[in-house]
Amino acid sequence: MLEDLKNNIDFFIRNKTGFSRKNFIEKNHNLIERNKLENLYTKDILAQNFSKPTEENIKILDIGCKNWFYAKGEHEFFSEHINKFQLDGVELDAYRLYSNLYSRYEVAKYYTKGLQNTNYIADNLLNITTKYNYIIWFLPFVLVEPHTYWGLPKKYFYPEALLKHAYSILEQNGEMLIINQGKIEEEVQKTLLDKLNIKYTQLGELKSSYFEYKYQRFGFLIKKV
Repeated sequence: MLEDLKNNIDFFIRNKTGFSRKNFIEKNHNLIERNKLENLYTKDILAQNFSKPTEENIKILDIGCKNWFYAKGEHEFFSEHINKFQLDGVELDAYRLYSNLYSRYEVAKYYTKGLQNTNYIADNLLNITTKYNYIIWFLPFVLVEPHTYWGLPKKYFYPEALLKHAYSILEQNGEMLIINQGKIEEEVQKTLLDKLNIKYTQLGELKSSYFEYKYQRFGFLIKKV
């Protein structure tokens, strides 16, 4: 209870002020190299599981993109197949500060610089009404413990409502890729999908030769037909 009270206060303050240092530049060489590999991983996972886009002017949404350090991997996957598309990332806790006093929002500006038609949205997914042809959802909070650990108030923990809304803004013939961490979260995700009667393909463990995470990742592919 006290932890949730603290999360509520901290969340309110950082979103009310939107405070951040400006003009973030990543200078940590080890992190730069790791990010390169994780972007290659992202691109590879999308290539393994999404249908290749063929129509121009499609819209893509990344849900819960945090500081969106992997946006380049997403952008490169789509730009290899089509010339015109809109890539949006939405993050509820966009003004969460790092120890260097840069916010996720400011860091995301650095990682998305130069990526055409890429837009970082600091908002709640439930406020998004645009329809998307592709939706990417890395590590959704399906258990309350990680949600609380990452500083979010419990009033924002409604995984079923978020999943239902995400599916509602997926265009007909659109595709949504959901990636969970660990077998427990995979099972919870499966239960949510079944409860909402959303048809899916269970992909099992997702692997790439470019990068291996400490904890296993599992995927679900939804095709809205």
